[in-house]
Amino acid sequence: MSAPCQKSSQGTLFVVVGPSGVGKDTLLDGARAALGTSDWFRFVRRVITRPEESGGEAHLATTEDEFERALAAGEFFCHWRAHGLSYGVPADVTEDLAKGINVVLNGSRAAVPKLRELYAKTVVIQISASQEAVAARLRARGREDEEAIAKRLDRLSQTGVLDGALEIRNEGPVADGVAALVDLIAGSCDLCATVRELEVDFADGAVCLVHRDNPVAARLLSGSTRVALRSQTGEIVADLGWTSDSGLTGSDELALSSSAMEKLGVTAGARLSVARSPTPQSRELLQRKIRGGSLSAPEIMGFVDDLVNGRFSPPEVAGFLVTASTNLSMDEIVALTKARATYARRQRWAADVVVDKHSMGGIPGNRITPIIIPIVAAHGLTMPKTSSRAITSAAGTADMMEVMARVDLGPEEFRRVVEATGAAICWNGRLTHSPVDDVMNAINRPLGLSSALLDVSSILSKKLAAGSTHVLIDLPVGPQAKTRSHDEAAHLKTLFEQVGEGVGLSVRVNIADGSRPIGRGVGPLLEVIDVLDVLRSAPGAPQDLTDKAVDYAAQILEWAGGVTPGEGAARARDLISSGAAEAKLQEILEHQTRHSYTLTPGGFTDVVEAPRDGMVQSVDIRSVATVARRAGAPRDKAAGVVLLANVGTQVEAGQPLMRIHASSGQGLAAALSALEAAAPPFAIEG
Repeated sequence: MSAPCQKSSQGTLFVVVGPSGVGKDTLLDGARAALGTSDWFRFVRRVITRPEESGGEAHLATTEDEFERALAAGEFFCHWRAHGLSYGVPADVTEDLAKGINVVLNGSRAAVPKLRELYAKTVVIQISASQEAVAARLRARGREDEEAIAKRLDRLSQTGVLDGALEIRNEGPVADGVAALVDLIAGSCDLCATVRELEVDFADGAVCLVHRDNPVAARLLSGSTRVALRSQTGEIVADLGWTSDSGLTGSDELALSSSAMEKLGVTAGARLSVARSPTPQSRELLQRKIRGGSLSAPEIMGFVDDLVNGRFSPPEVAGFLVTASTNLSMDEIVALTKARATYARRQRWAADVVVDKHSMGGIPGNRITPIIIPIVAAHGLTMPKTSSRAITSAAGTADMMEVMARVDLGPEEFRRVVEATGAAICWNGRLTHSPVDDVMNAINRPLGLSSALLDVSSILSKKLAAGSTHVLIDLPVGPQAKTRSHDEAAHLKTLFEQVGEGVGLSVRVNIADGSRPIGRGVGPLLEVIDVLDVLRSAPGAPQDLTDKAVDYAAQILEWAGGVTPGEGAARARDLISSGAAEAKLQEILEHQTRHSYTLTPGGFTDVVEAPRDGMVQSVDIRSVATVARRAGAPRDKAAGVVLLANVGTQVEAGQPLMRIHASSGQGLAAALSALEAAAPPFAIEG
């Protein structure tokens, strides 16, 4: 072997001692047969000044003169004298121990103190037996007369168990004694193994497959379902599986899923140390929280550390989420928010004021962010925006922005864009996304938990990680919005502002109308058209989108940009009408790497017409989003719907209300099928 198991791992030195006649050599021979074929064990042949043909253990015979020369040359790790003979342990055991190899040595009681001093990870195993059993073995061996046997038995009666030694009483069948010795050795050493790639993957899970014939694994990992794997470059926790198929992994190996190898940063042939997944120190804290108790900030940080490092099982994480969804104090939410931000990549900016805006979402076409940001940045504020992709809607800000430019920037690319332009609009997946979210979301999705406490913690942790100082929250309220009632909105507003204060963010919450779509386009490209129309002051630009974007930009400018209260809206409109805001957007696109695109929606279209004369009383935002998604949005950037009427519009029978765009006949057919199955998008009364 040429490399250590991992940086801090060392092999264990096992010193097996016991007086003549207790069967020590026989047990060592049996243990050698069981463990000696493994690359991770070495049974040492001692150098002894005794002729090779004299019997006893297999050893390296030498003379006293040769022994002294070897000693002077530094060829021994350790040496001692006993019963008129000199014993030496070859010096190369030091190299083996450093590589993680476990060394088993036939030792002497007199040498134990020296061996323990030489090497800290020394385990002493003492073989003992009754005087009757020893006498029978000595007589059967036939190497000593009765007087010599009597002397040995007398010494035996005066011999106790060494301090700190593990004892084996060897008085039964040889197989039982060998099994006991193998158990003590295999159960007392660290488990190391060589990596083999498991050519099967399990979603994003880290999986470790171990051979049942691995004697150490069989003892150390028995009953365990998860293991801690440590390499020279990292440590992860993986799910444990067992196999008897040597085609999958050998007894000295472990097979790892590709995701486990990637997380560890290793390739096939690397050497790892393996252990039971450590019992989380915060498991008691978890249980306390589930029982309704409270946790301090350091305790929550410890819990989150164990959570991120995979030390909790899915049922334990689920238990925490169910409890935390309704039972977190303000101090606990603040502590959880800070802890989550700790595990995200933190951004720090030169500006004293760094602004951000977040929408609680759920409203089709509510694409005010890419209008607000160039206005605010053109005024001179710093606004590094990280946004999500759509999950259930027809487009997220990142999906819409991706029509025009790259959004999957890395941290340094993101920083360069912001430093050059004062702003950016990028996907948060490579920037402020926290691994805490990965763990929680993987469990929460199938549970379907909805928790304002956890949502606020997640959102503000991202803002904290992004280096924001001022955050404006858009909180639409409506019967089909994420926030249904004004009472719920008032509670959420208070929660955002108090948690923001607790983590050092200035947070304001705007409770907005969430009963109707905003703008015309619903889908990435269609929303780009709306945004550009607003920034270019195009005739027919959607007025509701313009008004809301100007209102929010004005609040930010008056709050953080040095604009006199009441003059923010005029300043925002000036930046639009002068072309400064649109020029800033183009500058941002250039630095994020502009995409080539045309403002041409999908060519397969159909129109939804008014069934009667009257006024549009309501628009079913879920139906609108569903039709847009079935048409292909957001994956198909050119797909979606264009709203040709909104709440309050007076229409005539046959007048177009909504136009569907798809890039294929199949997409259009799917959208029309969804339209037929969904609630009517428009409610008209007249």
